[in-house]
Formats: sequence, C-alpha cells, structure tokens
Amino acid sequence: MLSLIKRICQYLEIIINLLEESSKRVNGSLPVQTQYQAQGEKGEFQHPELLDIQQVIEILNISTATYYRWVRQGELIPRRKGKRHYFYKEDLSQQLEEGRRRGRI
Repeated sequence: MLSLIKRICQYLEIIINLLEESSKRVNGSLPVQTQYQAQGEKGEFQHPELLDIQQVIEILNISTATYYRWVRQGELIPRRKGKRHYFYKEDLSQQLEEGRRRGRI
C-alpha cells in the first residue's frame, strides 16, 4: 500500500513538472488566476448578472402578459435554461436600446 502511495506521488510530481513546462512555453498568456484578477475587483471574477422573468417585469414595469407578448413578437429575446427564461443585464439593455432605436419599446 505504501508503494502505491509513493508511485502516485511520483506521478503527481511528473504531472506538475509537465504543467509548469507547458505554461512556460506558452508565449504572452497569463496564468488563469491572473486573468481573472485583471477582470474583477480584489481578485474576484465578475460574472454577468442573470435576471429572471419577475426581475425583468419589475425593471420594465410591464405585466406578465406584455412580457410574453414581447417575447412572442421577438422584441425581447430571452436565454432559455430548460423552460425558464433568463436575461443577462447587458443583453436586456442592448435589446431595449435596439427597441427604442426602432421605436418599438
């Protein structure tokens, strides 16, 4: 049993060395942690905020029937997970700007 654990440790060391060598060979790329730190505050990656139907209805100050009518007409295009509708905050603002530009919303 002890020899098995030693072998596993040796393989892990080999894997770590290979990963370090391959990361040195990649030119111009930052380590993954550094990329996330560059994008977020205090080293935290900023995920886009997802809004559900109720939040969208409250933001737009519309009824549920109006929401589903706008989705059916293509004025709002939700992202779907299963049967649920979600919006990224950025996508919703872009769709609203496009609707205002066209005079729809």
